[in-house]
Amino acid sequence: MTLSDDTSHVHPPKRSAEPFQAMAMAVERASTVVFDDLESFERRIERLYDGFSYGLYGTPTSRQLEDHIAKLEGGSRALVVPSGMAAITLATMTACRGGERVLIPETLYGPARDMIGRFLAPLGIEATLYDPRLDAGIAKLIDPRTRLVWVESPGSATFEVQDVPQVVAAAHQAGALVAADNTWASHLFFKPLARGVDISMQALSKHAGGHGDLLMGSVAVHDEALFRRLKDTARFLGYGVSPEDCALCERGLMTMPVRMRNAQATAQEVMSWLSGRPEVAQILHPSVPTHPGHAVWKRDFTGSAGVFSIVLRPDRAPVQAEILRRLRLFRLGASWGGVHSLIAVSDPRKGRTSLGWLKPGPVWRLSIGLEAIDDLLADLSQAFDLFAESRQGKTVMVDART
Repeated sequence: MTLSDDTSHVHPPKRSAEPFQAMAMAVERASTVVFDDLESFERRIERLYDGFSYGLYGTPTSRQLEDHIAKLEGGSRALVVPSGMAAITLATMTACRGGERVLIPETLYGPARDMIGRFLAPLGIEATLYDPRLDAGIAKLIDPRTRLVWVESPGSATFEVQDVPQVVAAAHQAGALVAADNTWASHLFFKPLARGVDISMQALSKHAGGHGDLLMGSVAVHDEALFRRLKDTARFLGYGVSPEDCALCERGLMTMPVRMRNAQATAQEVMSWLSGRPEVAQILHPSVPTHPGHAVWKRDFTGSAGVFSIVLRPDRAPVQAEILRRLRLFRLGASWGGVHSLIAVSDPRKGRTSLGWLKPGPVWRLSIGLEAIDDLLADLSQAFDLFAESRQGKTVMVDART
């Protein structure tokens, strides 16, 4: 058939069937997926879980990333969604219906706690907060309506380590599923599925993406029926990911072990330096022997992320804003796990009832990037010198970023 110029612009020649292999992931973009015959078109819904029926439900690019994550997690199937928050929403809405309960640790990612309380509660899903140090004691909170128990180990901001196998045993005894937010350790340093967890969730925006330019989340499972339930919920919510972001994430996974181990080593040196500063009252990181959960971390984890918190002495609070303005390499930012070092300031005591062990004072969360250790320590030193000057009654003047 000879085509007009207008039609030829829309229908390019068919691609060569010659095999082509490259080291980089192929980016295949699509909304519409076409079929060779009527029967295949009418049965396209059958391709939802393993094939391709519409771009929103998966492309070869997203499926390749999902297969890679499933392998790294030690699971059979995985699903990628637009963000870590989307992954938490997906897991909770898949496990729970109106009139049922979900248990969430007080340490769970703050926006996720808000989502469960303000978005899912009006749908009839009841959320109960629990002390992350309960471990086997969580059994007393599980009733016949409890369908899901979330764990986050270590927990956001204060980094308590939960005894995940004990929580799993209690939940499974009562017929409830367990989901783990494993973003801090990632599959590299802790594998929840190997510890009996049903859904292992990560915010791929952090360590996997690794460069602060990607939003994505994932859930991984062993059970095929559970995967299909998650997949159905994802399509009803309209979750989809761009193949370009999938390719960025795949590229990030390739360098993730090197980045995480480098950040781990640098963080240990930074914490050692901070432990000698009189302004620092407490360091919150599971590798610190005095931190709650250290023994469980040492038993279950193969490493630690370069993300930790410090508690400043209360009398340092009035000048903390000046100190933060003085920093040049550490920037103020609410994320972590990337190549740039960040500090986030928060008050984890809000909405918590189980923090009697936490010393008073401002809490800073530090995420250590890939900068040289000497440069990071020099940056902290020149900024922290202002603490000493303020103690001596000197006027503190700051010319930010000069």
